[in-house]
Amino acid sequence: MSSADAWQKVTELARERPDWLPVLRAACEEAEQSERFGGRFAGRWVLQRLATPGGPPQHRPGLRLLVGYGFLEKAGESSRGGRRAYYRMPEWRNVKHALDRLESAEEEPPGQ
Repeated sequence: MSSADAWQKVTELARERPDWLPVLRAACEEAEQSERFGGRFAGRWVLQRLATPGGPPQHRPGLRLLVGYGFLEKAGESSRGGRRAYYRMPEWRNVKHALDRLESAEEEPPGQ
C-alpha cells in the first residue's frame, strides 16, 4: 500500500467509522513493536493497548473491519479454539503517517 493509498483508506475509515481510528493507531503501534519479531501480533494485544489503566476493557468484534479496509492481513490460523487471531500490518509506516496527517489537519483552524 502506497502512502497515497494509505491516506485514502484512512480518510475513508475516518468518514465511515471514526470510532475505529484509535484501534487503527493501536494496531500501528503493535505492528511497530512486533516488527523485530516477524511482524505477527494478536488482535487481543491491540485491544489491550487501547485499554486505559483501571478502565473497562475495550471490546471490538475482532479486527476484521481493519482487514476489510486493507490495513491488516490475517497471519495464519486462529488459535485458542478460534478465539485468538494473528495479523500483520506490512505498511504500518504509511498508515501511521496518514493518521498523523489526519490528526494534524483536524487540529488546524478552519480557513487555513
